[in-house]
This record gives sequence, structure tokens and C-alpha cells, in this order.
Amino acid sequence: MIKKLLQLSLIISIFAFCSCNKDNEELLKGKWQLRYIDMPNNTQISTDSVYYNFMSNVFLLQTLSDSDFSALKTHGVYHTTTDSLFMTVTPSYLPEALENPYYGWHTADKNFAIRQLNHSSLILSCNDTIYTFRKF
Repeated sequence: MIKKLLQLSLIISIFAFCSCNKDNEELLKGKWQLRYIDMPNNTQISTDSVYYNFMSNVFLLQTLSDSDFSALKTHGVYHTTTDSLFMTVTPSYLPEALENPYYGWHTADKNFAIRQLNHSSLILSCNDTIYTFRKF
């Protein structure tokens, strides 16, 4: 009897874990506008021209230019777990990712902790830097 209860609780736990990951995938889909970057030295950078777009494990980062209405773009792939977002830039777009100060990339891979994710807000952190987004 106890063995069956343990098996049942294990199955329920697995389904709960899988559904949480699917929930994160569904909530993450779409366009997110980066609003603030909180740096480890207690400074905050505000922006309204940087967008993270997620769909079907592919992402697009966009930085809009005020002067000529163009956009710098970076592409790559991503996957999520219940509390993390893992992003990898396509090699041909790596120079753009490395040069853009709003992205904070130093290699082709960037791993974020998901601090908050709901229908209207996303808060990510990486190495004591916090990125705050709103759904666009």
C-alpha cells in the first residue's frame, strides 16, 4: 500500500513539474519590453527600446534606434526549466550580442534565473544583475 502511494506521489510530482515548465513556456511566448536593468553597484539603467521576443524555442533580441527607425537584431535559441531561462545566440549574430550594452552578453550562452513570470511582467537575474520587462 505504501509503495503504491509513493509511486502515485512520484507520478503526480512529475506531472506537476512538467506542467510548470509548460506554463513558463506559454507565459514567456511573445514580445517583452526591457524597462530596467538593476546593476550590482546599485545603479539602474532605464530603456524603452530593447525587446526580447520568444516563440517556439527561438528568440529575437531587438534594439530600436531613435535616429533612423532601424533595429539591431540578434537571434538564437532558448529553453526553460521551472526557474531558469537558457539562451544561446546564433554564431553569426554573436558580435551584435557582445557589443550591445543592454544585453550584457560575454559569451554565446546566457543563463537567467526567472524571478517572476506572469502575463504582464518578467523579471530575470544573471550574476547579480536584474532585468525587468513588461509584456508588449
